Amino acid sequence: MYLPPLYTYPLVSSLLLPATFLLTYTISVYLGHTELDWPYISDTATRPPESCIFSQLVNIGALFVAITFYIRYKQVSEYCNSYQLPRQLRNLNYASLWVGWGGALGLSILANFQETEVWWVHNVGLYLCFGLGMIWIWSCVITSFGLHPLTTTRFMLVVRTFLAVVNTSAFLLMLIAAQVARYYYHGADPTKWEPDDGGWSWHVVSTVSEWVMALALDLTLLSLVLEFKKIGLDEPRIIVHVDTVNSFLEISDNDFPGSSDSMLA
Repeated sequence: MYLPPLYTYPLVSSLLLPATFLLTYTISVYLGHTELDWPYISDTATRPPESCIFSQLVNIGALFVAITFYIRYKQVSEYCNSYQLPRQLRNLNYASLWVGWGGALGLSILANFQETEVWWVHNVGLYLCFGLGMIWIWSCVITSFGLHPLTTTRFMLVVRTFLAVVNTSAFLLMLIAAQVARYYYHGADPTKWEPDDGGWSWHVVSTVSEWVMALALDLTLLSLVLEFKKIGLDEPRIIVHVDTVNSFLEISDNDFPGSSDSMLA
């Protein structure tokens, strides 16, 4: 059975998601569903057909992101076991897996529940995705320091730390600017925010921050490609538990000496 190289998962996820955002942005602007000047990412996917494209592609991207988080967990775990690294690093690595999976789930939720249809569910997905995503980035930075110089270079430490700072700053700025913009807003449709609707400058600060925040997260995933080229994955093995009593076949215990399990590669 062919298994793709492990580095393809962060590579695909880090390229697919921004490409999806740009595609739905282009379609929504072309169809007049949103404005050209810096809408939120979600504003570009509130109406069909772009909302359908957005949901489908982001779901695929979320799956690849979740797989990437698992590979990262196994990578750090193997280094911890092989080099007897501190237990604190192992615990952080385990926690970061669940944090990352929570963020991937949030990404799928915000893609499938449009803000114009189920606003509060969409916001739950938003905070899960970007809030837990921010925590995962910092976990990745800390584990990277733990793996230096075994597999993480000094240059990559600087890059990931910089991306973590950018992601965190953009996340906080997005939230604060959004609240101020909403306070001054007096328009009819927030997905088509006009300069005359009030709070325009704060709105642009918030939307630009969201795009920067998403880009920082994508680049962090992309930074894993080089390290994932150094590791591989064996083909999974399936254990079949053979029932020698109730089977309709002529099977005896002598056919499986020492065990009632059959291992299939």
